[in-house]
Order: sequence, then structure tokens, then C-alpha cells
Amino acid sequence: MSLNSPESKSFALPKPLQKPMRRLLEAGTYAIPTADKKHFIALNIVGYMASLTSLNYAITYAAHDYNNLKPLVFGNIISAVLTACVPFFHRFGRLASVYFLVSVIFVLIYYFISILGRDAGIQLHYIGASAVIIVVAGEKVLRYTIPTIFIAAILHLLAWFQFPTPRQGLILSKEFIDFLYIFSTFSITAVISIVVFYAYHQVRQAQARADALLYNIMPQEIADRLKVAPNETIADRFKKAHIIFADMTGFTNLTSMLGPLQTTELLNDLYSEFDKSAAAHNVEKIKTIGDAYMAVAGIPTPNKNDTENIANMAVDFMKIAQKVSGRHGVDFGLRIGIASGPIMAGIIGKDRFAYDVWGDAVNLAARLEPIGDRGHIMVDDTLRDALVKKFDFKPVVDLDLKGIGKVTAWLLETKTK
Repeated sequence: MSLNSPESKSFALPKPLQKPMRRLLEAGTYAIPTADKKHFIALNIVGYMASLTSLNYAITYAAHDYNNLKPLVFGNIISAVLTACVPFFHRFGRLASVYFLVSVIFVLIYYFISILGRDAGIQLHYIGASAVIIVVAGEKVLRYTIPTIFIAAILHLLAWFQFPTPRQGLILSKEFIDFLYIFSTFSITAVISIVVFYAYHQVRQAQARADALLYNIMPQEIADRLKVAPNETIADRFKKAHIIFADMTGFTNLTSMLGPLQTTELLNDLYSEFDKSAAAHNVEKIKTIGDAYMAVAGIPTPNKNDTENIANMAVDFMKIAQKVSGRHGVDFGLRIGIASGPIMAGIIGKDRFAYDVWGDAVNLAARLEPIGDRGHIMVDDTLRDALVKKFDFKPVVDLDLKGIGKVTAWLLETKTK
């Protein structure tokens, strides 16, 4: 559990305590793969809670009647030390940690019941231990730990029938026995609650990470539909959308000059800036293919300003390219193509799915992009007609495209009216 993660801010510890607490919780887990670490941390929590509970029992017995309850005082001190040693067993695997903790708890609980009898309620810890094992074991080793749940039930019943009264010669008042039963009830409830809360917190963190990933690769509205009905085919038709393709000029020569590391850093910087601009202009990023960036305005929820948004974003992209190229000490530009029209959109794939769009407008935008020179924003007739009052345009070439028909490619001037 990350004590300073965004998900845990609502119950974050004071800063001076965060580092020591993190070390305590993660003790023995540093060489363990991240995917499995949460189960070992859960085992540490159980061990520490069992240790604190044993110390509380030791103090209670010592304060009540040290001479008469000396075996219980030292038994609980031994229990506290052993259960706190769980992190030392992580190096041998999760099963080793589980079996060690279970063995210590089960044996010592039986020993304590043999002294105090069943009315003290110590046997309740067998029931609590069963619940905790299910939570902390994890799916990888659960089948190996299921038998311990039945063993806990059997030990509980054996102790109940075998030790109906305290050990002969041990005199305890009814009030003290009742207090022990209450103490046992609250202590095991606290352990179960904390472990279950930790498990819930882990689930919530995992869900937050999954949601963030989904919202990164598709519109939130589509991601929410996918979560509600993961097996349902998601496919929509939009009467009007605006597709943009932005492509770097001279990218092949640039990659040869920069090498893989610097090229990746450059693209990451450029696309990060593009993503911010797309979000600011209410445009949905669809994907990147090498040095090409594809986005759409008008889906999944149309907006009356979509045409203006896509044009302003294209202008912004040109400025971003200039800024990023200067930041990396290289010289590159952009060519952009934008087209408007009906499209279809949906989730493609099952295991490695993606949100994609297709249709004549997509094909047209892809064909308009390479027509222009460096720094050119090429648009189709529909977009030009919608923005003619806000931008200057120049006709560049008339096209007769197969499957689309006759289209004029217009150059959008980056200076607005």
C-alpha cells in the first residue's frame, strides 16, 4: 500500500511517519515482484496485528494476576515475537509465510484455551483466522491454504468440547472471564476489519488504475459502456465528425540522426503536448502511428463548436511542433489534413482492444495530409464552408478520389479573421 498515493490521501499519515510505516509494511518484500507484493504486505499486517493483540493479552494477564497467569503472560510474549517475524519468511515464498503464521497462531490459541477454558472466547480467533487467510492468501496459493480453514474449524470445536472450564487450580472470576470474551471479540473484529479494509483498498487502487488506462485509450463515455457490458459489441454511427491527421516532415532522416532513445523522447514530448491541446479543444485522440497523430472532434458527444475546435487545435499543433523542435535542437515541421463527414466508431478486438473510427471522412483526411507542404493545414470543402467566416482559405488542388468523388483541397491560413 502506498501511503502517499493519490488514492490514500484521505487517510494519509503525517509525513514524518510515512517512511517508517512504509518500511514496516513492506518489510521482507523488496525482492518480490510488484504483482505479488500486496499479498505479502497483507501477511505483514496480519502478523503485526496478531503481535499487538498478543502483547495486549500479556499486559492484561500481568495486570490482573501475574503470579497466577504467568504461563499466559509468557505465552503471549512468545506469540507476539513469533508473529512479528513473518517478514523473515517471505524469502521462502508466500506459502511459507502463511503456514508459519497459521502454525504459530493455531498452536498458541489451543494452548491458551487449554488454560482458560472456552468461556474466555479465545477460540473465536480460529474463526477470525479463517476469514483472514482467505483475504491474504491470494488466488495463487488459495487452494493450498483452504485446508487450514477446515483445520481452524476442527480446532475450534475440539477446544470447545475439550476445555469447558479453566485448568484445574486456576481460579478466575466470572467478571474477568467475561472481560476476556469481550476483549477477544473486539480484537478479532479489529484484525478482520483492518485486513478486509486493506484488501478493499487494493481493489479500489486496481480499479482506479484500470479506469485511468481505459480513459487514456478511449472516450470516458465509451469506457463506461465497456465496463458495464464488456462482452457487448460497441459500434456507433455519427452523422458528422471532424478527423485530423498530423504527420511530421522528414521523420525518417530525423530518426537516423537521433537514434532510438532521443527519437522516443522527442515523440513523447510532442505527443504529450498534442494530448494537452486535444483535451483543451474537446477533441478525442484516437491513436498514433509512428510519427502520425490521429484525433476526432464530434464524438462520442457532438458539440456546436467542433469545427472551430478542430481548426484551432490544428493551428495550435503547428505552434507546438515549432516549440518542441527548438526544445530538442532539431528541425522538423508538420503536415495536417482535416476532413468532415459521417463516420463509424467502435471497439475493435477482444484481448488487446482499441477504439477506432472509419469511413470516407477518415480516408479523406488521410489523403489530404500529404498534399500540403511543411506547415500546411489542408481541409476539405465541408470544413472550409463551415469556417469561411473565421479563417482565410486558399484553394490548392481539385481532387477526384476513388470512392469519395470530387473534392477541393483548401489551405487553411493559420491567422484567424
